[in-house]
Amino acid sequence: MVDRTSPVIRGAERRRRLFDALDDGVVLQDSERTVREWNAPALRLLGLTAEQLTGRAPLDSGWHLTWENGRILRGADPLRTVLLEASSRGALTIAVRTGSAPPTWIAISSRCVDGDEDAGETIVSTLTDVTARRAVEVQNTHYREIIDTLDASYRILEESPIAMCSVDPDGSVLRSNMAFLALGGAAATSIVELFSDDDCVALRQAFARLVAGRTPSVHLEMRVRRPDGVATWCEITAVAMRQGSPDAAILLLINDITDRRRREARLRQLAERDPLTGLHNRRSFVRVLRARLAAIERRPARRNDADWTLMLVDLDGFKDVNDTCGHHCGDAVLVAVAAAIRDRTRVDDIVGRLGGDEFAVLLQAPVSDARAIGDDIIARITQAAATVEGAPRVTASIGIAHLRAGRGTEATLLAGDQAMYAAKRAGKARCADADAEPQP
Repeated sequence: MVDRTSPVIRGAERRRRLFDALDDGVVLQDSERTVREWNAPALRLLGLTAEQLTGRAPLDSGWHLTWENGRILRGADPLRTVLLEASSRGALTIAVRTGSAPPTWIAISSRCVDGDEDAGETIVSTLTDVTARRAVEVQNTHYREIIDTLDASYRILEESPIAMCSVDPDGSVLRSNMAFLALGGAAATSIVELFSDDDCVALRQAFARLVAGRTPSVHLEMRVRRPDGVATWCEITAVAMRQGSPDAAILLLINDITDRRRREARLRQLAERDPLTGLHNRRSFVRVLRARLAAIERRPARRNDADWTLMLVDLDGFKDVNDTCGHHCGDAVLVAVAAAIRDRTRVDDIVGRLGGDEFAVLLQAPVSDARAIGDDIIARITQAAATVEGAPRVTASIGIAHLRAGRGTEATLLAGDQAMYAAKRAGKARCADADAEPQP
């Protein structure tokens, strides 16, 4: 059969097939910005029919365009707005969304082509699918953000004033920052090298709980042995990484709290100690006495009533010191007396100044020894007071009360106070036992 189609028509059809075979979409507009021609890839990329592209049919309700920043294009003809903007700027990127389908990102570049006098200028807009490229760019941006974040995190860790290290469950150091090296020394290969044996036991137990997943974190306060031999109080926060896995590790944050501990100790001292003598003040001494009596009440069968003894010590002749030599001399006598009592008692005994020239001692001693200890304390007080130059003679009277179940704090203090006044009435410089007849 002979093809009688004219060469002009056959050439036009061939150009159309080539036009539709392009990878990129192409839209041609006249000088009035009216769409005159397009190819199949343009319709496919835009998700439109030819009638919708040319404005002869309405757009689907679920179809819309968005700018690159995610803002939706509004208006009756958003595509015309995009093409106008592209011809003005030369290039832009938009997203086509249809319903719930993922967006198709399209890069549009436009240029003007001058035609003959009849055709005028033509605006050629090329549409390129950049969805895959944009996904890669977004992923690369995400990776760069992660890398930047990790890099910043590493710098923060290295420059942090808080010592940090990761260790295995046995305590071997896997990685550490500069602050840890300054604290433990470059030669520290195991965290357990920095602590005492008792603290190491507690630390290993904490590590076991962390690795087993029984606790998310552990907080401890321990003393670290620094390379120079100085002991530093540290607060240790331990967090498990990769709990239960074969390569489980533990992150340690070690914060120097030496200054804080010193401040706390100082505050406790101010709250519990007499500022002149350094002994327990009345409030602190009574609290210890109350706790000891409570222990006796809880376990009376394990406590002999004579095991613990309260001694109330009141100085004889102390008023003459202040009247004769002044208060500075009186303070010197009080300091000397406090030292004398402290020297006669043991480390575990409690010595306090209840106020003025009244002292108290809580010690573990049987009835048979209490009076002898009291007499020795009186002798030492007399000798110590005599060392203060110019001070009149000072002695002491002591009231003894034995701690026992059924006699509370106030009653015990009252019994000791009454015994002390009985000693004064009997001639001073002697002891009187609240639970026995005074010795002649």
